[in-house]
Amino acid sequence: MQYEARRVFTSIFIEVDQETVHWRYQNRLEEWRFSIPLASVYPSPVKSISKAKFLRAILLVCLAPLVAGCLLHFFGIYPSVVVAASALALCYALYQFAPQYVGPIEWAAFDTEIPGRQVYLFCGSNAAEFERFVSKLNQLVTQARQQAKLAETEPTQSNTGE
Repeated sequence: MQYEARRVFTSIFIEVDQETVHWRYQNRLEEWRFSIPLASVYPSPVKSISKAKFLRAILLVCLAPLVAGCLLHFFGIYPSVVVAASALALCYALYQFAPQYVGPIEWAAFDTEIPGRQVYLFCGSNAAEFERFVSKLNQLVTQARQQAKLAETEPTQSNTGE
């Protein structure tokens, strides 16, 4: 079972095999890879929609060129430099917040027994596939945790060989 989502400069790829979750997250030129045992993941993911960065991105795209231009104009810099600095501030704001311009991002995060480590994924262009994958992963995690509990409580049988 696997899931992949892309969003501007960000992509996430999750694959679940027998008893392991393989998770790869890429943001611009950085990449993180993790492999986590399925039984160490807690069921019932926390779902959220990130709207704050979306609103901040829109605000910065509008305000960054104005602030840069006003500051340079206040100090009496040449108009061509003011325009160039404003354009540079606009380009930087567009580049920095590009993933948020598409709209708010829906997330699902599974906590794990490993401190500071979560398995999280975001909704790509297909919301139905995202919901199916989260539901299926939740079922697999529940089954793996139940099997791990059963394995712990089963009495070990030893063969005495007499």
